[in-house]
Amino acid sequence: MTAWVTGAAILTQAGVKAPAPADSEWADACAAAVSAGLDSRLDGATWPTPPIEPPELPAELIWAALTAGVEAYKRREATFGLTGYVDLQGAAIRVARDYLEAIAPIVERYATRGLA
Repeated sequence: MTAWVTGAAILTQAGVKAPAPADSEWADACAAAVSAGLDSRLDGATWPTPPIEPPELPAELIWAALTAGVEAYKRREATFGLTGYVDLQGAAIRVARDYLEAIAPIVERYATRGLA
């Protein structure tokens, strides 16, 4: 599995200064889930010429993985799926069902579809 994001990077981006062991464990689980999801979605993807191989992964995808990782990490704070924020009309904002939803357009630029 490609390490698109790490638990430590998620904790740093989420602003967790002194993580408890449970925080680190949750962040590592989120990082593993995001990395597995991206690997699954990008299976068979072709990189621009010249080929980019890990650890030189596209910076755009690394940033997207970090964003998805923080969203997955923060989900446990979203009671009943509510973020604690409201939109301009006053409706509560819910978290997406899929933590990769927000980065899907970025991933689509690299994912392959149809016949090759």
